Amino acid sequence: MSYIIGVSSGWWAIARNQELLGLASKMGSVATYGVNFVQVDFESVAEFQEPDVVKNIIRLLDTLQIDWGMHGEIGEGLALESALEVVWRQSHRRLNQYLDTIYYKFFIEEKELLKRKSKETGKNLKDYLPKYIAFHASNLPTISMLVERYRYAGHITVDINGNPNWLNFLEKEEDPELKEAKRRTKKWIADSKLLYFIIARESAIPSFSLQELEKKIEERYIVSRMEEEIEKWIKEQGDRKISEEEIRKKKEEIGRKIEEEIQKDREKIEEAAWKFFEEGVSLRFSAGAITFEEIAYLIIARYLYEARNSPKEPLWRYFFGEKTWEEVEKDMGIKFFDVERGEIRLPDDIVAMVAARYIIGHFENPNKEEFILETKRNLTKVDENDKYEFDKFLRLTPFSKLHKLGIKIVFENPEISRHGEEGLHRLSRAADIFRMVLYGDRLSRIVCKRENVEENKEPILGIVFDQEHYLHNNMDPLKEIEALGNVANSLGFKDIGQYLIVFHAGAPKPYHPAHEPIDIGSEAQYWIYKYLYELRKLGFGKNNNVGLVIFERGGARGAQVPSQYIGQSAAALRIIVDYLQKEVKPEELPMEFYGVNSKEILSYERQLAIIKEHFMDPLKGVLRLPEETYTFLGKKAIEKGKRPDEWAKEELK
Repeated sequence: MSYIIGVSSGWWAIARNQELLGLASKMGSVATYGVNFVQVDFESVAEFQEPDVVKNIIRLLDTLQIDWGMHGEIGEGLALESALEVVWRQSHRRLNQYLDTIYYKFFIEEKELLKRKSKETGKNLKDYLPKYIAFHASNLPTISMLVERYRYAGHITVDINGNPNWLNFLEKEEDPELKEAKRRTKKWIADSKLLYFIIARESAIPSFSLQELEKKIEERYIVSRMEEEIEKWIKEQGDRKISEEEIRKKKEEIGRKIEEEIQKDREKIEEAAWKFFEEGVSLRFSAGAITFEEIAYLIIARYLYEARNSPKEPLWRYFFGEKTWEEVEKDMGIKFFDVERGEIRLPDDIVAMVAARYIIGHFENPNKEEFILETKRNLTKVDENDKYEFDKFLRLTPFSKLHKLGIKIVFENPEISRHGEEGLHRLSRAADIFRMVLYGDRLSRIVCKRENVEENKEPILGIVFDQEHYLHNNMDPLKEIEALGNVANSLGFKDIGQYLIVFHAGAPKPYHPAHEPIDIGSEAQYWIYKYLYELRKLGFGKNNNVGLVIFERGGARGAQVPSQYIGQSAAALRIIVDYLQKEVKPEELPMEFYGVNSKEILSYERQLAIIKEHFMDPLKGVLRLPEETYTFLGKKAIEKGKRPDEWAKEELK
């Protein structure tokens, strides 16, 4: 069990400090902070294009004997939870850019240097790579709440694999178990009338109700079938002349037959409705397109429910256990799709589950071909011997890339987007992030086998716990830790330290972003200890797990330079870590924890004796009688030559 104390470099775009110009400069800034780990805050993946950047990183790592991690960009460019095609594509591109650039810079461009340094120092080649890349688990506000319900309408959405054709998602599947789950999902979409709701929204057909729309589609189906049957019958008559009366009677006969078929088998109308949907959206948008994100989220939620028994799709069970769709609706007091009101209402838990599935979808799907070509154009220093391996790496899924590099992606609970939207991110609860990380890591091993990549023993996904982010999102960090422990226990885990990788420390203030220093002896020091003590119960930094405690730097007080307020915070964290390893309960922390020493020269007894001896000092020189340190000698003693100061001198001999 161990803890590593580190600091974040800070962003140049915020601080504008000279020391933050470039990756190597950001890493070197820790030399005066008294720590041996730095979390480099990335402005952009383009920072890897700085001349000699990897040479400088390797030199600093060896000279300063430090390790490093990365904090990726924040914002819509990495909104992995989005179902919008434009956001999904740019997020997928960015995720792969990070991994591809690291591979290229370290194992292609500076391959020989890395081999030489590894031989000189005895380090593994991968020891020079960042230990983790931190991304915010969510960068978008939730849906189906407030005005956000309509915010993202009009954009083409994609399924969890990034494909915009929802009919392909529902109808094309090789895995037998998942194929059946998708068939049931498609059937539910029709039976629940969601299909007609989608048609009404996507096709712009004027209708007063879903029932009216369904009737129109049924009538259209009957007319279409009627024309087909009549045309077929007329051909069968050959050259025989047919009267109009005969045709009229035949139409009535065929009409009755079709009506009877419909009554016996409503699936024919469902098929007609699906065809109507396909034709309508193909004309307006693209084949199988849906342009309302809340509909996309609802369909994926239902799919996860139908596929809950498959080991490849366990998220419904992770979130809701053995409960059925209807039981969850009853518990929450709402219907996820209210056909009578024409509303989709997705509670937090459903949104979190679907967001988690969209995020993991990025990791199990390789990069798009156009983005691979872009990477090859930008990263050009590849000799003939490396071209095959580089191209092979580019075509791997992010899961396999992480296993191959030995890097972790750690997901951090998000910071507030805007005031008034506290707690509205799609995925922010610690327990929900754990569910996603657990599922993703297990799925990654299936993907590695498929792609013939050697898997890591350690998880390649993890959690960052940021107590300040919880506070300014109107959440209690202690309750988050408690809920995390309960969910871990329900999933069979007593120790989740292998997934709890990073704790972001700073004075716990509910403002964004405060990132205040930690004073020794302050309430902040106590509360950070309390949070870490509770996380330690779950395995953070315990039982052979390494816990990274990172102070995220913010502004200084007054004229302090970074080395002052960061060094002070690091000193407070060292005290915290020392007592964590002793497992002292928060309510039993001694005065030494707060910087008050009670031993030797600073012992309580010695300090009390000095206080008693000098508590009358203010009276010196104000008494009119001859003094003997706070009293006076008798007249006879004075006459015999005894002076009060002699006693004081005698005492001090």
